[in-house]
Amino acid sequence: MVKIRRVYEALALGLFLFFLLITDLRFLKGWPVSWFLEASPLVAVATALTTHTIYRNLFWGLVILGITMMLGRVWCNWMCPFGILHHLFGNIGRRRSTKQAIEANRYRRIYALKYYILAGMIAMASLWIVPTLWNAPEKIAESYNEAALSRAADGQTPTTFGQAFGLSSWIVGLGLASLGAVAVFRGLGFPVPRRLGRVPVVGASLGVIVLGLGIGVLRAGLPETIAAVGDGLGRSANASRRENATLQIGLLDPIALTVRSMTTSVLPSVDKATEGVYTEPREYWFAWVVGLIFLGLLVANWFIPRFFCRALCPLGALLGVFSRFSLWRIDRDPVRCTDCDLCLKSCEGASDPQGDLRKSECFVCFNCIEDCPHDALQFRFLPRKASEVTAPALDRRTLMLAGLFGVLFFPMARLSGGVKKNFDRRVIRPPGSVAEQEFLQRCIKCDQCIRVCPTNVLQPALFEAGVEGLWTPIMISKMGWCELNCTLCSQVCPTGAIREISIAEKLGVGPFEAQGPIKTGTAFYNRGRCLPWAMDTECVVCEEVCPTSPKAIFTRNVEVTNRWGGIKELKRPFIDPEKCIGCGICEHECPVKDDPAVYVTAIGETRDKERSLLLSLVEDPSLADRVLA
Repeated sequence: MVKIRRVYEALALGLFLFFLLITDLRFLKGWPVSWFLEASPLVAVATALTTHTIYRNLFWGLVILGITMMLGRVWCNWMCPFGILHHLFGNIGRRRSTKQAIEANRYRRIYALKYYILAGMIAMASLWIVPTLWNAPEKIAESYNEAALSRAADGQTPTTFGQAFGLSSWIVGLGLASLGAVAVFRGLGFPVPRRLGRVPVVGASLGVIVLGLGIGVLRAGLPETIAAVGDGLGRSANASRRENATLQIGLLDPIALTVRSMTTSVLPSVDKATEGVYTEPREYWFAWVVGLIFLGLLVANWFIPRFFCRALCPLGALLGVFSRFSLWRIDRDPVRCTDCDLCLKSCEGASDPQGDLRKSECFVCFNCIEDCPHDALQFRFLPRKASEVTAPALDRRTLMLAGLFGVLFFPMARLSGGVKKNFDRRVIRPPGSVAEQEFLQRCIKCDQCIRVCPTNVLQPALFEAGVEGLWTPIMISKMGWCELNCTLCSQVCPTGAIREISIAEKLGVGPFEAQGPIKTGTAFYNRGRCLPWAMDTECVVCEEVCPTSPKAIFTRNVEVTNRWGGIKELKRPFIDPEKCIGCGICEHECPVKDDPAVYVTAIGETRDKERSLLLSLVEDPSLADRVLA
C-alpha cells in the first residue's frame, strides 16, 4: 500500500504542477486549473458560511469530506500538494536515527493548535449568526404581525405577537440567561461547588425555555408560529450576512497558500533562472515575504516532521474533525504487539499507532503497517472503539477563547477603515469583482487571477484594503494594465469573488450596451507633473495608448508663451470620466515613470454605486443624495 500511496502522491503533485503551469494565456484553453482549490473542503465550508451558497464546483469539497468520513484523512497524505511537498522536503532534510525518529513522531500538545486556528477562522466566517440570532425576535414578530394583519383583512380576529408571546418571552429569556451563564461558567473551567453541582441547572433551564415556548405557541397557533419563525430567521440572516463575515481561511489553507507562493515567488524565481515560464518577466510586490513564509514552513520539517500539517493546517483540522466518523482505520492487535514502538519511526501524522490510535491525526499513510515487524497493525473496517482516541485532544477553555478571538477580530478589523468610508484609492479590483464587502467574503487569497493575468497588472495587496485584504488581488498600473479583450481572471476564480464575465459584458457591447462597460476606476491628471501642463513640453502618449472608443483621453490645443517670449502651440490632455474604464494603460505608459502624471484610482468603479464619480451614473436617487452629501 505504501508503494501505491507514493504513486498517488506523484500523480497528485504532478497534476497540481501541470495545472499551475498551464494557468497562462497561451495554454489555458478550458482546463480545470482551479480543481485543487475547488476540492478543498475548507474553501467549500467557509464560503458557504460567508455567502450562504456553494459556488460552482465547490461540491468537490463535499466529496472529499465524504471520503474522509469513510477512510480518514487520506487527502492529507495522498492528494494534498503542500502535504506531499512537506513529505519530500522532510526526506531530503536532516537524517535521524531510529530512536530519534520515534521520539520526533510522538504526539505533542502543540498539534492541537490547528483546531484553535480553525475555530478562529470559522468564527470570522460565521459571525453573521450572532446578529441574526440577536435580531431574530424582532424579525419574527414583524413577520407574525404582518400575517396577523393579513388575517384581519380576511375577517379573522388578529392576535399580535406581543399579545401571544408577551409572557413567554420573559420566561424564555430567563431560561436562556441561565443556560448561557452555565455554559460560560463550565466552558471557562471554573470549579463547580458541590451543592450547586447536584442541581440540574441545565435541565431546569431547558425546561423553563420549553415552558415559555409552549405557552406562546398555544396562544399564537403552531402553523402561524412555524411560518413566522422561518420567515423571520430568513429576514434576519439576509440583513446580517452582508456586513458580518470575512473569509480568512486562505491565509493558511494549504492549497491557497501553495498556489499563492508558487505564483508570486517560486515561478518568477524559476523563470529568472530558466526564462522558460513566462514570455516576459514577472514582478510581484513583497514576493520575498510570501517566499520566505513558504520556505520557512518547508524547512520546519527538519526540526519537527510535517510541522505545518500537524500543528498549523486548518484544512487538516477540519478533516480531523470529520475523520472521527471514519469507518476504516488503523487497528492494533495487542496480542501480537510487543511495544517496540517501531510503528512510530515513519508515522506521518503523529497519531500514536503504538497505543490507542488518534483518529483525528492519522494520515492513513500505512507506514506503521509497513514498519511493524510483528504484523500487529491492520487497516480494518469498524474496529473496536476501545482501541481509539476518537475526538481531537482539545482544551475547552482555549477553544472558546479561539472562537472569541475570531468573533472580536472582525469588528476590530472592519472598523479600522479600508473597506467602506475610508477605502484606499489604490484598491482597484479586477474587472468582474463583486462589491468590496462581498469580495472579502469570497476571496481566498489564492492569487489564481494574478497567475493568469497576461500583463502583470494584478498584484497581491498588503494592507491597502485593511488587514482583511492581505494578499487579495489589486491592480497596480505601474506594473501593467488591464488588457481590453481579456477576462481570464474571471475564468479561474474558484469562489466567485471575481464573477465570470464575457468580453461583451466587459466592453459593454451587444446585449450589455445599455449598462455600459465595466469600470474598475477612473484616471486623473497631476498637472504639476504632466509635461504639457507643467513644462510646456509636447507629449500625447496617454491619448495615443487609450484603448476606448471614442477615447477617454482627449486634448485641447492651447497657445503658450515660452521663456523667450515666443508663442508655442501645445496639446493638453483631459479625461472624459464617462468614457474612462480605469484600465491603467495611460499610467503604465506615462513617460514620467517614478510618479506618473496620470494615475488611476478606485473611484468611479461600477461594482459599487457608492463609489460612483458622476451622479449621472447613480441609479438610486436616495443614493445620489448620500454621494452628494
